[in-house]
Order: sequence, then structure tokens, then C-alpha cells
Amino acid sequence: MLMVIVLFTVLLIIFFITRTLPGDPVAMWVGEHPTQEQLEYGRKVLGYDQPITVQFLKYFNGLLQGDLGISLRTQQPVILEIAQRFAATFELVTIALIFAILLGYPMGLYAAYRSNSLADRSIRIMGYTGIAMPIFWLGMLLQLIFFGVLGWLPLQGRVTGYLFAEVSLPVNSGILILDGLLSGNGDLFIDILSHIILPAVTLAFAVLGIVIRVSRSAMMEAMMEPNFTTFLTYGLSPFQILKNLTYKNTLIPTVTIVGMSYGLLLGGTFLVESIFDWPGLGQFGVLSILTNDFPSIIGVTLVYASTYIFLNFVIDILYFFLDPRVRI
Repeated sequence: MLMVIVLFTVLLIIFFITRTLPGDPVAMWVGEHPTQEQLEYGRKVLGYDQPITVQFLKYFNGLLQGDLGISLRTQQPVILEIAQRFAATFELVTIALIFAILLGYPMGLYAAYRSNSLADRSIRIMGYTGIAMPIFWLGMLLQLIFFGVLGWLPLQGRVTGYLFAEVSLPVNSGILILDGLLSGNGDLFIDILSHIILPAVTLAFAVLGIVIRVSRSAMMEAMMEPNFTTFLTYGLSPFQILKNLTYKNTLIPTVTIVGMSYGLLLGGTFLVESIFDWPGLGQFGVLSILTNDFPSIIGVTLVYASTYIFLNFVIDILYFFLDPRVRI
């Protein structure tokens, strides 16, 4: 019920904000150099001549039936535009989060284990750098180094066109890295992987510092618990205690921050997808904002909000399995 309330609140806010922003979306829908009669006809067709409360009720009624409206920019149903781009954004954000977890979580645990050492200070500096560095600047810097100077990785896009056209995919899920793997074509899979590395690393670096800090703090707290000292008196080494027992106490805060980081990464796609010409929801959202495409702006926002709310709901369920105390 809280999920529904939050989502409805998001809808209210984004709907009324888009209606108060400057600019006339009808002019774009009608075309270049419209006459006053054409503008009035466009407002009538789009329903913008009606009171804003009536517009909201009509939109909400359509939303309940799965209708997100028609994009003013592409003249296509918004739900169709989102369906075509969702897989690209989901693939990018998920791989970026996997990168951040695989690097940040063990680094945070190691930093806590070697507290106040050179390694600990180096890892913390890396984390602070990731939090402080503007994501768009990092993306362009990686492009300059790995494409412009070294020539190792492609500049933008999801796949090289001619390679993709020559292969008949047995599975077409929209998640290209999975489709390329199942196709059995090594060249295609490597090409897809090389295209996603730079945007995924750029996104991952934005939350890497958060994962490091949370996992390190959780481990430090676990090491100060009385049971840690008890096991030391039994003759176990600190590493044995961390490896077999203490790390489990860090899972709850780490899983929590992972869910929050997913929302942060979704927001980061607006910049990263534009920089790397990644055909996902972020790039579609930027173009919609620049052209005052109200239905598309609302649709993208609702999809992002729904994804974030659903993931946090899944994390709440995971608590039940990760922490026995929740089951009591």
C-alpha cells in the first residue's frame, strides 16, 4: 500500500510540474511556423484547453488501462517507446551495479580489516573520489583515454552495426550481452561487451565509494562486537573470524545501500546515456525534456519510480532471508 501511495504522489508531482513548465508543447506537435488556428486546434485535440484537474483525471484513467499517452516528439505511444528502450537501460544499470558490488564490497571489508593502514587510506580516497567526481566529466575522460588515445574501446553505442546485422540471434530479449552470449558468436559477444564497459564503469564509479564506505563501516562495527573478542580469545585469527562469521553482519546495511544505489544509477543514466549515445530511457528522457514532450517525461519518470520502489520492496523481502532476527 505504501508503494502505491508513493507512486501516486510521484505521478501528482510530475504531472502538475510538467504543466507549469515554460514552453508550448502544442507548437512542436503542430509543426513549424503554426498559425493561431492550428495551435487552438492542437490544444483541443491534445486536451490542453481543458482545466488541469480534468486533464489529470483523464490521464489517470488512461494510466489505469495501460495507456501512457502519445509522445509529442515521435508521435508514437509512450509505452511503446519505453518498451523499446527499457532493456538497454536495465542492462547498463545492472552491469554497473554488479561492477560496483564486486569491487566495492571486498574493498570495504579489506579496508576495515586493515584499518588505518596505507591500504585503508588508499581505498577510502578512491571512495571519496568516486563520490565527488562529476559523472559526465568522468565519462568524457574515459572516452578520451580509452578511445581517443589508446583506441581500445569503442566511443559510443551498444554494438557495431554490421556485426549485429550478420548474426541471427536465437534469443532476442533486448539485453544484448545475454543475447550475444547465447548466440555462440564470440566476435559479436566481445563487441557487445566492449561497448558496455565504458558507460558501465562510469556509472559504477559513481556508487563505488558509497558501497565501500557502507561495507567498511558495517565491518568496523561488527569487529567491535563482544563476540569478535570472544572468538579471538579462542585462538582464532581476525581473518578467520571475518571470513567465517563477521562478514554476515555487513550484509543487511550493504544490501540496503545497493537498493538505494540502483536508484542513483537510474538517475545517472540521463547523463551517461547521452554521453555514450546509449539508446535507453535516459537518453529518451533527455530528448523529451528538451522538447517539452510531457507524456514522455511523465512516462519515463513513472517507470524509474516504479523500478526503484519495486527493488526496495525486493530488498525488504531479502531481509527475511539474510537476517534470522527478522523472522522472530
